[in-house]
Amino acid sequence: MIRRAICLILLASSTTFAAERQILSKVYTIDRKYKSMEGPSSVQKIVLGSSVTPELLWITGIRTEMVAEDGTTPQLPELMCHLNVDLDTNLHQAIFNLPRPTASRLMTLSQGMLAAKLPVGYGFPIASNEPILLFTQVLNHNIEHPNNLKVRHRVTFEYVRDADLSRSMKPLFNLGASGMVQLNDALALTTMMGGAPAHDHGNASCLIGQRAPQAAATSADYTDPSGRKMTGHWIVPPGRQVNASDITWFLNLPFDTKLHYAAVHLHPFAESLSVRDITTGKVVLQSRATNPTKGVGLAHVETFTSLEGMPLYADHKYELESVYNNTSGNNADSMASVFLGLDDPEFMKPSSRELARRSAAIIDSDSVTVHTTAGDFTAILARDIAPNTAIQVARLALAGVFNRAQTVNSKSEVRLTVPATESVRKLLEPFPAERGLPLEPETIAYCGPTGTANDVTLRVILGPRATADSRCIGFATLGDGKNVLRAIHEAPAGVTAFVSSLETSHGPSER
Repeated sequence: MIRRAICLILLASSTTFAAERQILSKVYTIDRKYKSMEGPSSVQKIVLGSSVTPELLWITGIRTEMVAEDGTTPQLPELMCHLNVDLDTNLHQAIFNLPRPTASRLMTLSQGMLAAKLPVGYGFPIASNEPILLFTQVLNHNIEHPNNLKVRHRVTFEYVRDADLSRSMKPLFNLGASGMVQLNDALALTTMMGGAPAHDHGNASCLIGQRAPQAAATSADYTDPSGRKMTGHWIVPPGRQVNASDITWFLNLPFDTKLHYAAVHLHPFAESLSVRDITTGKVVLQSRATNPTKGVGLAHVETFTSLEGMPLYADHKYELESVYNNTSGNNADSMASVFLGLDDPEFMKPSSRELARRSAAIIDSDSVTVHTTAGDFTAILARDIAPNTAIQVARLALAGVFNRAQTVNSKSEVRLTVPATESVRKLLEPFPAERGLPLEPETIAYCGPTGTANDVTLRVILGPRATADSRCIGFATLGDGKNVLRAIHEAPAGVTAFVSSLETSHGPSER
């Protein structure tokens, strides 16, 4: 009775002001059979709330319905393949000033699981103007002649406004992990348990297998810490298959935490997915899958929610085990992934003023003005060519990293360099190498620290033959203030300027 009363109090304080945002996907034409991950798909960029006045929102759930072209007439749920909600990781990390990398996959739905809801009182924080990528896909396992059937996803986000809450939400952060099989050189057919010996890896008996024919190698393949080539989308031959994968390196838990929510992605013929703490031998979570009585698909896949939470430890090892029973008589494809919602003790809720300031700098800004003792000059951000680098520089500018930096003349350029101290490194975000702008006159480049260079540098290129450097990415072009830079560059030896601040802004700048 007491536990029920607590739940009712949490419900009243946390979800009274729940809001919804409904999104219709594009219309998909189903003209034939499509296996899992094979059907028509698309990606939409959306925001959940106001872009004019940014505010903190808490995502608490998501659901999807299959509907006809008109957006309302129900269609068969079995035509739903996949729905992913992905963050712009660098942008999200910068907006909330997180000291660690962010995983991209926030939430997922798939066949057998058309809705997900977090435990009462918990949520994923997001800014109202923060772009989200919504991926939707359809499939058709069973209809022989679909006759160009028109279908679409009707997706509903459930969230609450932080400003409407009388009691604080408990923040979760997202992590994901996938079961894998090892690819052999010949890409042989999957070896069943009890056949050829499995390869031991942290006590997990990872199978030797073959990539599924419809798998996208760039997104489904991995290289594990031992250098083995792995795939998370593999073939299951007829019969029963049990596969266990070490996911410790996949999770890379940053600290001890508790698991409150988990969504599971499986394919037809799956029986179960479980995550086990190898260190203790205990099962952390288990999800059972129900296959339909007729046809191919998944009727239901269990999700995991817990108010109390299941402890996970950064120094423990974990494995993911999937069980498939392929009764079709033919090869089938499979995946086994889990997406977790975990306690986030490092999350610091920003004030409305802080969120507005960060949003303006990181999302809206198109230029950075460098204020120096010799005058000001402006960098016009090339967000289309170097988006992640532009976000990184905006975050450093917002934190005042270059304040009081000294200008240094180096041949045909002016440089601003600061040491990559521990506090600075906490602001640095991992992102894949970007093409960036060529290092030519009037390009401004960002150079991050490396194993041999323990500094962060901005290079303003003023003349030809700029020195190439693999750690430097051209992220902006020079706007106003060319005369200021010329004066700094041509100053007598020993005469330098000092930076007072870097200021991000949105709006036109004279060229």
